[in-house]
Amino acid sequence: MWRAAILAALAFALAVPGAVLTAVRVGPWELGSPWVQLLSGYPLTAVSTSAAVLAALLIGRRRRVRLVVSAAMVLLLLVQSAMLAPRLVPDGWNPLASRPAGQATASPAAGTRGAALTVMALNVGGSRLDAAAVIDAVRTHGVKVLALPELSPGTLQALEDAGIATLLPERTLDVSPERTGSGIFSAFPLTRQPRVPGSEFFQSRALLEVPGLPRRIHLTAVHVESPRPGQVTGWRKDLQELTALQRSAPAGAPALLLGDFNSSLDHRGLRRLLSAGLNDAAAATGRGLWPTWPANSTVPAFVQIDHVLASREFAVESFTTVAIPGPDHAAVVSRLSYRG
Repeated sequence: MWRAAILAALAFALAVPGAVLTAVRVGPWELGSPWVQLLSGYPLTAVSTSAAVLAALLIGRRRRVRLVVSAAMVLLLLVQSAMLAPRLVPDGWNPLASRPAGQATASPAAGTRGAALTVMALNVGGSRLDAAAVIDAVRTHGVKVLALPELSPGTLQALEDAGIATLLPERTLDVSPERTGSGIFSAFPLTRQPRVPGSEFFQSRALLEVPGLPRRIHLTAVHVESPRPGQVTGWRKDLQELTALQRSAPAGAPALLLGDFNSSLDHRGLRRLLSAGLNDAAAATGRGLWPTWPANSTVPAFVQIDHVLASREFAVESFTTVAIPGPDHAAVVSRLSYRG
């Protein structure tokens, strides 16, 4: 009897984090601290829920207790799995699955089908950047567009000294010694656009002209405010501004938003942004749980807050993270192909 009671109590205790955060994640409410921060670790609660299932199964002879507790734990685990599994399954793995609306009859212009573009983003703030490692990553992965949130004058000079102009000669820069800067570097022509309005951080924007593509690509180097206690309102506002910009874009305009969103797919604000016609490159390739922060830290990386978001004019061919010495973020690299 005592064994059954102890194991049942243990099962429920292990299930509490997953149950509470599942309710927070699916509920209609907009919550502040500490729930926004705790949601960053939501995927980790699936581990504790799995342990809860095991504890329930070990209850022993108390069959009715074991059945009730096990059913509750398994149900919770199934709900969590339903929310996490899509990030681990690449798009198109099931040939019977339907395509997202608007993609079934996409017809790229002649000569543009499959035109490839590799992009990379890295939050370079927080510590001394190994500029040579950035240049090496650009060269190794064939990067044609590079977004660098938190770009300072010193970091920019280090990249110049390392030879970034040789690989990516075009640029749009918003760098200031007084404010947290940003920049976009490209192998193809860029036309500067106004920064994302109303943000604490500079978020550079530009139009990218890729030879062979019929339309210019709207680029944004993203740096959303961190949702630390007292800053959740600013964090939410930054995501809303990005969503509004995307919804107001011309129909069919290809867009890429890349950088530090300070949000995972468990945050409602990022999911709303995706609903404006964007796909997350990591989730599209089954790597939606690959963590990007904190990097270069004694604490293992545990959350994916750096993203490449692509409009539905692009197919995502690959996604990976690259460790760069210095910053507390990993770089994210994605290869995309234009499909019109």
